[in-house]
Amino acid sequence: MKRLFYFLAFVVLSSASFANLEVYLMYATFNSPEGPYIETYLSTIGKSVVFVKNENQKFQAEIEVTMIFKKGEEVVSVNKYNLKSPEIADTLEKKPNFIDLQRVSLPNGIYNFEMTVKDLNSNRDADKFADIIQIDYSDTAIQFSGIQLIESITPANSESALTKNGYDLLPYISNFYPKNSDKISFYTEIYNTDKLINGDFMVRYFIESFETYKEIDTYSRFKKLSPSAIIPFIGEMNIGNLPSGNYNLVVEVKNRDNETLQKVKFFFQRSNANASDVNDMNEMLKNFDISTSFSGSMTNRDSLQQYVLCLRPISDMDEKRFIDYQVEVASVDELQNYFIQFWLKRNNVEPGELWRQYKEQVDYVDRNYRTPINRGYETDRGRVYLQYGVPNDIYVSGHEPNSYPYEIWHYYRIQNENNKKFIFYNPNIAGKEYELLHSDLTGEIKTPNWERLLSKRNNTLYNQDLMNSDSSWGSRALEEYNK
Repeated sequence: MKRLFYFLAFVVLSSASFANLEVYLMYATFNSPEGPYIETYLSTIGKSVVFVKNENQKFQAEIEVTMIFKKGEEVVSVNKYNLKSPEIADTLEKKPNFIDLQRVSLPNGIYNFEMTVKDLNSNRDADKFADIIQIDYSDTAIQFSGIQLIESITPANSESALTKNGYDLLPYISNFYPKNSDKISFYTEIYNTDKLINGDFMVRYFIESFETYKEIDTYSRFKKLSPSAIIPFIGEMNIGNLPSGNYNLVVEVKNRDNETLQKVKFFFQRSNANASDVNDMNEMLKNFDISTSFSGSMTNRDSLQQYVLCLRPISDMDEKRFIDYQVEVASVDELQNYFIQFWLKRNNVEPGELWRQYKEQVDYVDRNYRTPINRGYETDRGRVYLQYGVPNDIYVSGHEPNSYPYEIWHYYRIQNENNKKFIFYNPNIAGKEYELLHSDLTGEIKTPNWERLLSKRNNTLYNQDLMNSDSSWGSRALEEYNK
C-alpha cells in the first residue's frame, strides 16, 4: 500500500520515517527573483545510527544522502552528499540528533523526487523514499510559499543555511506535536501582493478541525501588512490547551473588505491527553467485564491482536500510535484495555453493539478484498471502505485494452465534502492487489497524472509533465471519473 501524504493548496508537505534509520524528512517550495526552489529538511535520530571513532579520536556518525529530481525519465538535478553528526567523546554518552537543510533550484513543473539514505558505518541497505512534487508559481497571482515549521527563532549573527531575513530558523521536522509541545511556530512567504492589492491588507492565521473544517475558538491571530513583491511572514500560536486531534493550520490574505484573496492549509496532529480524561476512563474500566460486553475470543492473544489491528482505519492519531508501535509486543491485558477503551470512548452504554456492527464490516472487506499478502482491512480498498463507509457507486473495469484493471469509487458526501472519488488500480493485473492511485478527498493521496499512470504499461515514453495517456482508445476512466 502507498504511504499517505498531504498536498493542500500551495503547500507541499511530506514526512518519512525509514525502516532501518530513524530519519525524518519534510520539504517546502519557495519562489525568488532567481526562480523557484525547494528546501528539504532532514532530521536523523542519533540512537538509530552507528557512531565510530574518527581521526580526532572522537565518535561520530555519518550518513550518505542522495536526492534525485526527475521530469519523466530526464534527471533534472542530483544532490549527493555525506552528512556527519556532532562528535561525542564516548559512545556511552547520549547520541545527539542532527539536522540538515538543502536548497535546490527547480523551475515550475512536476517532478519525481527520489531520495536514498545510507548509514556509512553500517552494513544495512540504503533506505529509499519517493514522492511527486509539483511547483507552480505565477507572477500574476497572490500566492503562498510552502510552510516551514520552526523549532526556534534567534537573531542571526552571521549568514547560514538556516538564515532567513535576519533570523536563524531551526526547522521543526515533524507535523506531530506531543503533549510537551506548547506552541506551533511557522514561516511562510507571500508573493505578488504589490501587483494586486492597493493599500494595507491583513494576514490572518488560525487552527481548524481537519475533519469538519470548523475553526477552533481562541486559536486565531492576525497582522496588518503593506504590499510587497515578497513578504516573509513568521507566525506563532500557543497550543498548550489544544486537545488531541487532527488539525489544519490555515493562513489567509484578506483585503480591507474582509474578503479572502488567498489561503493555504497545513495539516498537523496534536497529542494532548488530559489527566482528567485518563481518570474518567480508568473509572469506567473498573469492574468492566469484557466477556459480557464483547463476543469473540477476547482472551486469545492472536485473535485479540487482530481485533485491535482491524481498528486502525477508524482510529484517531493516538490510537494509531499504539497500533503501529505497541500492538506487536503488548500483553493480553494491555490489548484488552486498549480494545475496551477504544469502544467505550465511542459508546459508553453499549460498546459491544458498536463493535459487532463494525466487525460485520471488517468481515465483509475480508471476504471481498483480502489478498495472499494482506487481510481485507490492510488493503487500500478495505481501509477506505471501513473509514468512509459504503461508496454510493462503484465503476469496475477489468479488461480495457490500454489500462490496468481499475475501480472508481464515488461518494456523494464524506464529512463536509461532496462528490469525492477514489481510483484503485491493479498494476499486477492478476489477483486482487489493488492500490489507491488517486483521490480528490482532502488528506488522501493526490496523483495529478493518474490517467497516464493507469495506462503506463502502454505508454512508450513516460513523461511526468503529461497528464493523459498516449492513447485513450477503449478507456472510460476519465469519463467515469468526471461524471
